[in-house]
Amino acid sequence: MKPRIKIDSSILSFVVILTGLLYLVKGLYVSTPFVDNIFDGLGLILILKGNLFRMSARGHKKTHSQNSQSLVTTGPYSLVRNPMYLGSFLMGAGFVLMLWPWWCLPFFAWLFYLRFKRQVMIEEEFLSRTFGDEYKAYMNKVPAIFPSLKKKERVKIKEVFNKEELFITKEKRGLIGWPILALVLETFQEKLVFGATDFFQTFFTFLGTAIIFFLGFGLIYQKTLVLRGE
Repeated sequence: MKPRIKIDSSILSFVVILTGLLYLVKGLYVSTPFVDNIFDGLGLILILKGNLFRMSARGHKKTHSQNSQSLVTTGPYSLVRNPMYLGSFLMGAGFVLMLWPWWCLPFFAWLFYLRFKRQVMIEEEFLSRTFGDEYKAYMNKVPAIFPSLKKKERVKIKEVFNKEELFITKEKRGLIGWPILALVLETFQEKLVFGATDFFQTFFTFLGTAIIFFLGFGLIYQKTLVLRGE
């Protein structure tokens, strides 16, 4: 088994065990299903946004990298150097808000940092050797995983999420797969933590949140096109 797979398997086992232990201490969670539904909605938004980042990053790289022969610095890569990791972080944070006490977010961020710090360093060392000064100049201009506020203001949503590139890779399956997994896990969590669950209430919370998110995303995207005269 590859070392990377071993590490991921160990982390997954640890997370599953920790989640089970947290469920045993019900006082750690919010006290009412209503507040829990708010965190569910926020978590789903992060999951959807994270998946869109992964879809955009993979689609843009597939379109512009020329089979990894060219350095990609446009699209989502103009916002951060590692948009796939940013997407993964947002999705993980979304699941944490749903399934763990909300104050566990810093712990998740620390765990994410420990897991991917070395991986990012290895990948960037390879890119530095491959593309030389071009990549070093890119590193000086664009942050690694989390965008700066100034950079975020300058980059337009259409530049980050190209609708023609979003759906050309298998990442698009996550728009359905991840919310379904979240719905199943959240139903299980409510049963254990609150002693009962209302599946249809959770389902419609998820559905309503998803509709609002995509409507808002579409309006912002369209507004960007209008402002730019496209």
